Amino acid sequence: MESQGCVLDESKLDSAIADLLQEEEREEPEPAEEAERVQRAFPELPEQAQINEEARPQETGFTAVLLQKWAELRGAA
Repeated sequence: MESQGCVLDESKLDSAIADLLQEEEREEPEPAEEAERVQRAFPELPEQAQINEEARPQETGFTAVLLQKWAELRGAA
């Protein structure tokens, strides 16, 4: 069972393609909107020096040295 062929109306086809392209252009965000979305997605992080200043070791003395050496030997530090 074959269906009959139909005549291609090129003007309708061109119109449909133009409509799709215009719709696609409207959907694309503006560069400013894209930058704003990226800023919301990735918060500004503090500098490493600031983190180091705020960090205080919880343990001091011989125990801290042993824990540090153990971490170094495991490859964690």
